[in-house]
Amino acid sequence: MQVGAGILGALAVASSAAGWWLLGGVALAAALAFCAQWTVPEAEGRSATLYLGLRVTAGLARGAFFAAVLTAYAVPGSPWLGVGALVLLIAVADLAGMGIGDYWRRWITGLLIAAGAAFVAVSVAIAPATEVSGPGLPSPTGMLLAAAVLFPLVTGLTRGRLATATVVVLAVGAAALYQLGPDRLGLSVTSLRDALAAADAEALQPVLGAVVVLATVTAALAALTAAREELVPRNRVAGTLGCALIIGLLAVLLGPGGALFVAAALALAEALAAAILTRERTVPAVATAALSVALFAGLVFGA
Repeated sequence: MQVGAGILGALAVASSAAGWWLLGGVALAAALAFCAQWTVPEAEGRSATLYLGLRVTAGLARGAFFAAVLTAYAVPGSPWLGVGALVLLIAVADLAGMGIGDYWRRWITGLLIAAGAAFVAVSVAIAPATEVSGPGLPSPTGMLLAAAVLFPLVTGLTRGRLATATVVVLAVGAAALYQLGPDRLGLSVTSLRDALAAADAEALQPVLGAVVVLATVTAALAALTAAREELVPRNRVAGTLGCALIIGLLAVLLGPGGALFVAAALALAEALAAAILTRERTVPAVATAALSVALFAGLVFGA
């Protein structure tokens, strides 16, 4: 779900930084997520508290990004209205114990994959209305920045889910680049809507709207629930209200772009902390640390 919600806004930011080479950024982000799944942090005392804080804040930042993306697509002129409605909805759902179990997670994931496949089919079926430039020379800094902002989409995924997510992001990204080109794709976080218009598929705009709501609401609910369970496991009301308030404030104050950068920075910091706290210096732990530092440098110097 976080992949479906993240694609809606992160591809534009990655395209503005790296153009066609955002596809290389997808590969780098997936490589980091693959290595990070093999790191097993062992922390006590302050180290454990710090790592828990990074995990919780990274999850809340992703939730804020999903909320901001929904607002950008649904009510771009009223961020408080869109974010407020979403935060209220997910807070009530969490308080009522309406979590997203494995059964519904599989169904939602299947629907989002089907929507992604439909988008790819529509985008490649019709030639672009305007000439699209080629990839050009690679920009190392831009590719690292693209990988950094795409990492929150795939962090925490393991094995089969990570492979599926990587294929989906690559396919949707390539289709959007083919139809719009890197310049138009990077204009705004809602540029996937423009891709449908360019492909003469205006009739599918309501479907895109339904996909946006389904992806962002479920991903934000999952982020809130996970953060609340780790932060305040014994007090559902206080935990839910506190996490919902943080998500709402971050979404409104930062917007989609700012929330994505914060989510990326925190996700990379979490991965680096996990690698440092892993006692055995295995190849995955070293690779996780190196990639985290490299992508963070791209995030800082490429912005």
